[in-house]
Amino acid sequence: MKHVLAIAGCILLAGCATSGMKDTLPKLSSKTGKSVPAYVQCVVPKWQALTKDAKGDAKDDKGVVNASDDGKHERLEVTANGAGAQVVMYEIQKMKKGSEYDGRYRDEAISCL
Repeated sequence: MKHVLAIAGCILLAGCATSGMKDTLPKLSSKTGKSVPAYVQCVVPKWQALTKDAKGDAKDDKGVVNASDDGKHERLEVTANGAGAQVVMYEIQKMKKGSEYDGRYRDEAISCL
């Protein structure tokens, strides 16, 4: 029973971390000629190289990639659109004093377009 409660708590915390993301402007909004699964398969290993926590899932018409690492929460939503897909990336980065914006996740998402 304790394990079930611990897992439920983790799920709730993960949901809280990403719930406000869509309230911010997208960090990236673009179109790719790749299918949803092909684009997600390109991004996931690149984001996993930045953080082990990166995960992706894709169906024929929708896909998502999420990553969280040290105050950074990244979310990439991919939706089928004509012969390719629409890519929208949201992020929240809690900046520590003296730190700079980390654009590596966005750069990797762009490299797969």
